[in-house]
Amino acid sequence: LILIPGSFGTHEVYTDVLPHLDSGFHLVFINLRGHGESHPPPKDGSIEQFAGDVIAVADNAGIGRFFVGGHSIGGMVALQVGIDAPERTLGIISGEGWTRWQAQRDAFGDAKAPTTPEEILARRIRIREKATEGWTEDQIKEFARIWRRWDCYSFLESTELPILELWGDRGREKPSLDRLYIPERENIEVGWIEGSSHSILYEAPVRVAGLINEFVWRIWGAKEAV
Repeated sequence: LILIPGSFGTHEVYTDVLPHLDSGFHLVFINLRGHGESHPPPKDGSIEQFAGDVIAVADNAGIGRFFVGGHSIGGMVALQVGIDAPERTLGIISGEGWTRWQAQRDAFGDAKAPTTPEEILARRIRIREKATEGWTEDQIKEFARIWRRWDCYSFLESTELPILELWGDRGREKPSLDRLYIPERENIEVGWIEGSSHSILYEAPVRVAGLINEFVWRIWGAKEAV
């Protein structure tokens, strides 16, 4: 199971989720290019470039087939890996990864993080500062625009890969899949995290891990039975 953090985060964003993931998983955490020890950030970064990095790491580590997941932009990267390497992708877990940039606006409006406790916000800031140490303001602004240049709706319409979408409901009525730009298909399931914001890894780690565990073992069991 390959897991990818979001923008301005590192593998540390999974700290609370990790103890609750199944002990039978072989876990690989891949930071986005420019984060952690891979400074500097790319001048013209893209979701496609980051997906290529994930596939390259899998190649170098001798990992043939895998489940891949991520949070925020990491979820988008996970979906792009499915586009670029479908024959190697066993399943995709996209946590709060927008299918296209309008999804945040159309599904939740200005309710991106109204339920996030102050201590979690402070923790996110600490991780962000560590992940972007040495970055210029221009580099941060450019990186923050990358996800707006990406769209994978057509992939979701056509792929047969198993996909788990994880979303916080912001403590309000759940939006329709249309507003999230997620087509209703049998291979795509949505796991809602009630009362959570975009910060599902911090706010509901047990629930997130449980949904991942169930998805991975169910899909793996189905493939083993074939």
